[in-house]
Order: sequence, then C-alpha cells, then structure tokens
Amino acid sequence: MTAMLILISGFLAYYITTKISANINSEIEQQANYIISNYSTEEEFLEFNHFDSNGLYNTTITIEDSKEKLGFKPKRRGNQYFQEFVTPYPISKKYLKISKEVTKEKNLLSNIYYAISILIILGLLFILYYAALLSSQLMEPVKQLTDKVSNMNGSILQPLKLEELSEEFEQLGESVNQLIIKINTSINYRKELYVGTAHELKTPLAVMRLKNQITLMKHKKEDNIRETLQQNMDSIDTLNSMIHNILEFGRAEGMQFEETKRINIIRFMAEKAEEFELLAHSQNRDFIYYFDVERFMINLQPLLFMQIFQNFIQNALKFTPVHGLVTLTVRTDANYFIVEIIDEGPGIDESEDLFAPFKRSLDSKGAGLGLFLAQNAAQSMGVKLRIENRKDRSGAIASILFPYSRFLHKDI
Repeated sequence: MTAMLILISGFLAYYITTKISANINSEIEQQANYIISNYSTEEEFLEFNHFDSNGLYNTTITIEDSKEKLGFKPKRRGNQYFQEFVTPYPISKKYLKISKEVTKEKNLLSNIYYAISILIILGLLFILYYAALLSSQLMEPVKQLTDKVSNMNGSILQPLKLEELSEEFEQLGESVNQLIIKINTSINYRKELYVGTAHELKTPLAVMRLKNQITLMKHKKEDNIRETLQQNMDSIDTLNSMIHNILEFGRAEGMQFEETKRINIIRFMAEKAEEFELLAHSQNRDFIYYFDVERFMINLQPLLFMQIFQNFIQNALKFTPVHGLVTLTVRTDANYFIVEIIDEGPGIDESEDLFAPFKRSLDSKGAGLGLFLAQNAAQSMGVKLRIENRKDRSGAIASILFPYSRFLHKDI
C-alpha cells in the first residue's frame, strides 16, 4: 500500500509538471511563430519590440547573431526562473530568442510538490496507524488461539467459541475445533473402550472358569462335559468378537487421517447399494433405494463414511424380519443433507444411549461396538448421526446428517 501511494503521488507530480511545462512551451512556440510570420524584417521586429518595452507577458524577445543551442532550456537568474527558446529567424539569417519568466509557475509547482509530500507523509502515517490497528486486531484472535491451544491437555479440550473470533478467523477456528474433536474423541473413546473391554472380558472368563470347575467336580457325566465345552466355545467366540471390534477401532482411528475426496455421494451410495441388495436377498429380505436427485457433490473421507453407512444398513437388515423391507433414501432440509436408512424392525428404546460402547440388544451376539465405532467416525468427519423410531412405530430410521456449514460445496 505504501509503494502504491508513493507511485501514485509520483505519477501525479510528474503529470502536473509535464502539463505545465508543455503549456509554457506551447505558448512560447506560438509567440515565435507569430513573430516570424508577421515581421519579415528586423526593423519591423525592433519596432514591435520597442512598442512592447515592458515585455509581453513577462517575456523578453531578441534577435541575436550568435548561435546558441536550438530549442528550450531553463535558466535561473537569482531568485527568478526563465524558460528560453532559440529558433532560426529565416529572413535575417539570425536567431530569435524568447525568454519567458516562469517564477510563478515554479513556485506553483513547489507548492504542489510540498502539498503532495504532506499528503504522502499523512498517508504513510495513516497506513502505519491502520497497519498497527489491524495488526492488533488480527493478533488478538491469534493470541486467543495460541493461549487456548497452549493451555490444552488430555483432560481439558474445549472447542473454541467461534462467535468470539473475527470473521476472518472463523474458518481457522472451525478447523481447530475439528482437530480438537478428533483428539477428544480419540482420547475419550479409547479410555472408555479399554475400561469397557476389561470389564466385558471378566464375564466370559468368569463363566469359563466356573464351568471348568464344575466339569472337574462332575467329570464322570459326559453330557455335562459336552454342554460345558459348548458354553466355553460360545464364550471364546464372544472374546474373539470383542478382539475383532477392538481391531476395527484401531483401523477407524487410522481412517480419520484419510485424504478427503470430492465425490458424487448419490452415485457412490448407489454403487454400494447394489451390493447390499444382494446381501438382503441372501437373507430373505428386500432392499430398495431411491434418490430424488442424481448428483450431490460433497467433500468427505470415503472409508469413514462407509463405516457408518455399512453399519446402519447391516443393523437394519439384522433387525428387519424375514421378507421385511429396508429402504435407503435421501432428503434435505434447511441445514442438512440427510441420508436415511429405514427398517421394519421392532424399533429402539430412545431413552438409551445407543452409541455407547458395548451397548447391545439382548438377542444380539455382537460385542456392541458397531454404533460406537460409527459415532467415532461421524465425529471425525463432522457429521451427525441420529436413530429414532418411525412415526408409525413399525421400525426405526437411522440418519446421517451432513451440515451445510461444513460441507458447503454443494452442487446438485
């Protein structure tokens, strides 16, 4: 900005100087042409010059024998400034010299230069003041971000309040909040997972130990031994399922760092839905999908999205009775692009936290980590998950909500 101010001021000063000089030179040339055209002899010129003894417009006109450098040249005599012009006088084979006093014009230019210099100084002072003020305003949210980030630890990870930041830093604040969410999610969920895993592992191990003790006490009864061994196998299967889900959790953490891609989510879901349609038919269930739009471009992490998408559809198929229907569709509202998976199962208990680790139904054989991992993936992506009963109470609706504020690049 400073360079631009100086450049504009320099151009303005150059333009004014050039314009005034051009006007003076043009006036002198007109006088010379007038004299040459109207006074063909030196006597006529001398008579004219005697008549204009005071000098025409502070101009001295002479005819000289000595040849000086032709054209214009500035002269200074004391505090006075002159612009001299020398040109051949064809009739007398001498030279016409016109000397015009330009002291007033020089003083005018000096005043203009002075005014421009004052403007430049004032402009520089204003720029420095504005830069200092702007720097202070910009550094305040940076300082706030620095203080908040530097004071964070494993037990205190509070998202930034975006309303306290200037508009220019809202996007940066949102990015920091997303990073905080990922760190918070990783720390908190890992703690819950390990504590819950330790707690859950106690039960099958205790059952195995008890049954083995009973087997030792009643080793003579072969039927009891077979039953005990079968229960031990079931408990071992449960342990294997837990271990599998723990591994899935580890993979999910790695997915959080997957590169974001811009895809047409409608086409992406349609391609995957064909696979789930085959899976549904193999389980004697129906699966349909329909979309009101053919194109919705969105930036997301495909593997994280698939973890949520696959979990919701598999749960819908699992809880939908034989010959029942699972439906995949999309819709929009004022704030979200929404993917919905609708089943015909028994519904849910809306008073429970279905996304808590190890939360499972009584007839489920899984470890209860599927929705927990889906929620972890959703928080990493910045989407919201919702599971609610249908209004007709004939099943549940699992929804994936993409907020426009985060997934703003929409192209339908």
